[in-house]
Amino acid sequence: MSLLSWAFGSQSSLSDSELPEIFPLSLDKQIFIKSDILTTYLKILTDTIERTHGLPEKFHPLLWDNCLQSESNTGLISLLACAMTDKKDLFLVYKGSVNVLRIADSTEQEQIKRDYEKTGKSSVGIFVSFKNYFRTDMLEIYSALEYCVLCSLHKTLNVSKAVQIKISELRSSVSLADASIASTQAKSIANALRNGRDTYLDAKDIIETAKIDTSSTEKAILFLDGKRAFILGLPLAYISGEQTTGIGTTGEADAKAVERGLKQYFVSIIQPVLKALFGADTEFKTEDFRGMTTALEVLKTFELVSDENLSQESKQEIIARVFDLDPDEEQKNLKSEAAQRDANPPPDQNQQDPNQNQNSGQQQNGKQGTQTQG
Repeated sequence: MSLLSWAFGSQSSLSDSELPEIFPLSLDKQIFIKSDILTTYLKILTDTIERTHGLPEKFHPLLWDNCLQSESNTGLISLLACAMTDKKDLFLVYKGSVNVLRIADSTEQEQIKRDYEKTGKSSVGIFVSFKNYFRTDMLEIYSALEYCVLCSLHKTLNVSKAVQIKISELRSSVSLADASIASTQAKSIANALRNGRDTYLDAKDIIETAKIDTSSTEKAILFLDGKRAFILGLPLAYISGEQTTGIGTTGEADAKAVERGLKQYFVSIIQPVLKALFGADTEFKTEDFRGMTTALEVLKTFELVSDENLSQESKQEIIARVFDLDPDEEQKNLKSEAAQRDANPPPDQNQQDPNQNQNSGQQQNGKQGTQTQG
């Protein structure tokens, strides 16, 4: 049904008055949600593995995807991210003889399940489960809301391309019999504008396009990013990609918050998987270089502090914590080095080498003989 027919009161059924959805987003909703969550997990796990130290070099290629079409072209990071997104079990098999990581087949999965039920580990492979990973459920809700926001923005931007011809008092001045004439005139005006030619209008007629207002969209996206940051345990700047603004803001607070957020993924996912799969003992190392500068300043200060005010053992414990070291392990290392120094003391500089004394005596005798001859 045309707009003019509705304007002049023609009868129509309910189905005739319904309008189809204009400018629908071409991307399917479920595909958008899965891609959004998968990309988020990939970014988090990638940044976590970049801060992971202690993994032997030969295992590094197994972490990443490659373009070769084989059974092992998907890396460990992508396998974990997909399992987290789909909330499913993951069975992985590592073949050390050929250095290949792949998903276990059905027979291997059954064997791994039985081994885990008996001993909690398996010589065939590892068993990782994300079935109860409820963080994904919450992310699906906010990704679905973001999809709605993008659909609205997509419609607004496409509608803004259309020219709106607003005829003053159209309904009251044109009868139903003359509706076709008004429609012809509107098309003539539209064709003239499209070709850049002059046209005539009533003084109160208006030609305009829809005004784009993205303020509500920006506020909605900011709200959704804030909820995602809370669920993921990471700062808003990490999720949105925009650094926190403000007077005197250096980004140091965001960097520390990112370190704290990524460490939970290292402890709960990356570290146990690398240990069970490759037998590698790994550590999470910070990239906060400002903290290293502060630690060096603490070390210099303690060199000037007397042991009467603070014991040497307390100094060493504080220094170990500042440098992100285990205080007990550091104490053991210090005692071990001290024992080695006591067992192998350096040579005393006051004690001269006998050969050196003999050579010195010969030189003196030679000098005396020369003087005698003179």
